[in-house]
Amino acid sequence: MPSWRRSVVAPVLGLLFLLAALTVDLVGGLALTGVYATSSIIASVSCRPGRTAVVAVLAVAAATLSGAVNDTLGDLAWAVRLTSCVVAGGAAVTAAHLADRYRRQVHHTSRLAQDLLDALAVELTGARTVTEVADAFLGKAAERLGASSAMAFVLDDDDVLRSVSWLGRGGPQADQYTEVALDADLPGALAVRTRVPVHYADLDAISRAFPALAGYYPEDRSLHLLPLVHEDSSIGLLALTFPGGTVDSIEERGLLESLAGALSAAMLRAQALATADAEVQRAELLTEASRALSRSLDWDETLAEVRRLLVPRLADWCSIHLLRDGILSTEVVFHRDPEVEAWAQGMRNAFPVDMDSPTGSAAVVRTGEPEIYPFIPDELVEASAVNEKHAELLKRLGLVSAVIAPMRSGDEVIGAISLAQAESGRRYAEEDLRLLVDLASRIASALDNADSFTRQSRRLSEVMKVAAAAQQAILATPPPQVGPFSLSVRYVSAAEEAQIGGDLYEVVALPDRVRLLIGDVRGKGLGAIRTATIVLGGFRSVAVQDVTVDEVARQLDKHVQAYLHDQEDFVTAALLDIDNTGLASLVLCGHPAPVLTSGGRWRLLDAEPTVPLGLGSAPDAVQQQLAPGDRLLLFTDGLLEARTSDRSFIDPEPLWAMIATQPFPYLLDSMLDALRFHTGEDLQDDMALLSIEYQGEPQGRSV
Repeated sequence: MPSWRRSVVAPVLGLLFLLAALTVDLVGGLALTGVYATSSIIASVSCRPGRTAVVAVLAVAAATLSGAVNDTLGDLAWAVRLTSCVVAGGAAVTAAHLADRYRRQVHHTSRLAQDLLDALAVELTGARTVTEVADAFLGKAAERLGASSAMAFVLDDDDVLRSVSWLGRGGPQADQYTEVALDADLPGALAVRTRVPVHYADLDAISRAFPALAGYYPEDRSLHLLPLVHEDSSIGLLALTFPGGTVDSIEERGLLESLAGALSAAMLRAQALATADAEVQRAELLTEASRALSRSLDWDETLAEVRRLLVPRLADWCSIHLLRDGILSTEVVFHRDPEVEAWAQGMRNAFPVDMDSPTGSAAVVRTGEPEIYPFIPDELVEASAVNEKHAELLKRLGLVSAVIAPMRSGDEVIGAISLAQAESGRRYAEEDLRLLVDLASRIASALDNADSFTRQSRRLSEVMKVAAAAQQAILATPPPQVGPFSLSVRYVSAAEEAQIGGDLYEVVALPDRVRLLIGDVRGKGLGAIRTATIVLGGFRSVAVQDVTVDEVARQLDKHVQAYLHDQEDFVTAALLDIDNTGLASLVLCGHPAPVLTSGGRWRLLDAEPTVPLGLGSAPDAVQQQLAPGDRLLLFTDGLLEARTSDRSFIDPEPLWAMIATQPFPYLLDSMLDALRFHTGEDLQDDMALLSIEYQGEPQGRSV
């Protein structure tokens, strides 16, 4: 029956009983003075205090009326019965008041419990770790219940209660209770040992039971210690404090105990999720690490991959110590919060590693054996600190668990990697240690490879600088004007990672003519430069002789053959002879034909093809009469092999069209700008460009 119906039925029944008794009394002549109080008792069963009082007053009035009708008014017996009626009515009103207050308390507690559980259901939806669960749970519980402080502890395997969340924590004394031994003489330890909730109504009660806590709380409050239990085993503790008088009923204490049960279930669920997540992560991490750590040979990129792999997936903190000259140097420190990480990076070498430390990174490097700390007590923090300031700093980090593994490259230990949990509250197990040992070897190999690559790159860079200097030395820049000819040359190296090539050019000026060479040595590096030097030296010695250009090519071929030790080595070349009248003779030894522009139009100045120099080249020259203003462009195949962003070869015809339209001093620069625009600056081969413009035979003089 609904409560509102019960509150109506009870007074009605009381009134009916009163009416029936009064009828019997008046009609039957029976003096029922004391019986009338029964009506108020009936009404008090489920009636509000006001209505019960009305029935009680009516009962007293009926008793008085009975005395008057039965002529007993004033008798001692009547007075006794009337007094009992008044007392019974008062008792009924008092009972109704207490029952009403109890009903209100139960209703308030039930509604509060339902609201709190609904709020917790929302808060805990995304929580997957014990710390996340405890933070969400305590935050919402403290807000809804009006708690002064709220603490959640987990009972670890070493029988120590460790704080995972603490709201309303205040004062330096609180630090001594972040870890509580199960056998300690403290109320929380007592509750967990006995698995029985402990409630203290005020500070006096707390101080009487545990004198050590006298003065700990600054103002009066109640303390409620609720063990977290699963299958008759304690797994932790929920501790709550409230302002005095906030929790003073059995129902309210029952609500707190129900909350402890809900927190136990949520924490167990979080532990199960964390375990499942860890297993999946370990399997994925090994696979991903093998792939990720082989992507780059760059030191910084490798470290960035390590951070991405480990933080925060496997750790809140990660540090790598590398052994350099017998000293462990902190190479890098990672943290899940970038701002905290930046601070830690600045502090990483503020406290040098004690190489004689019996534990930690130094011990791991010395022994080659990994270490695991499922729990990090204050004693371990103090033992690993190099001084008091360092110990204070380590305590502020709030580390709760750690693993350290040696970093092995081959048979050599090159350092140690440390992982630590703090904010997440997660604990490392043996499975995590085995995983880190495996990862540490892969990380060590990746860093060792990156370091070797960096050293080799530096050595190669020095060699390349020498090669580039040598190449620049052998490729002399011709003068801009030789007799009736304007000259321009450009040499462009390929991408930075490419080796120095063997592209070459030379201009030899004679009194009545100019002779030009452009070529490309097969191969790269210093060997190509050596061959290029041989070709240039041979050309300079033969070009000054009074022989035709095809004879120059044949003698140069024989000269080169004497120095080529590999039958696959050769040199492509184009040789051009132009006398002062503009008569040009060209031979091609396996080389691209130059471009001729005349009258604003361009064409390839082709010749009979022959094999490259060094392979028995014996070319025949072709001749072309140049008119004043005609231009020729000689180039190496780096131009033709340039590719666009979609990896297709460029179309050179727009470049050929530029030869006739651009001012001669800016011609080659304009062509290179256009080439870079189409290739995105990505040249795959070296390139030599040599342009010449015939201005007409000089009048009255010869060169």
